[in-house]
Amino acid sequence: MNRNGNRSFLDQAFQVGTPECAVFSAGVAMVLGLLFLWIGFWKTLFIFCLMLIGAFIGGVEDKQEWIRGLINRIFPAKPAVASYREPRHGAGKAQRRPAPEADEDAAYEEAYPYENQKQE
Repeated sequence: MNRNGNRSFLDQAFQVGTPECAVFSAGVAMVLGLLFLWIGFWKTLFIFCLMLIGAFIGGVEDKQEWIRGLINRIFPAKPAVASYREPRHGAGKAQRRPAPEADEDAAYEEAYPYENQKQE
């Protein structure tokens, strides 16, 4: 802010909806259009890419962490969920359980071990 309490031109040039932003955007578009006419599309695109690289080098303090965060946003980690896979070629298959009737009889005998004994 300047002495009068007003924002400077550059402060308002990046505030969408202000007249300063409209003037700044028109100036950028005019320069970009002139570059397209004078040197062509691909050379202008190359200059723009070099400008982005320069802005990255000058504007990002921790470049390695920024790149790591970008990669993690593009390729998020898979959630750790255990999934069932069918074993190949019979390896690791569990033995078959006995019929349910046998299970019920065995469970009954375990619960009442003295019931089937002869009384004397």
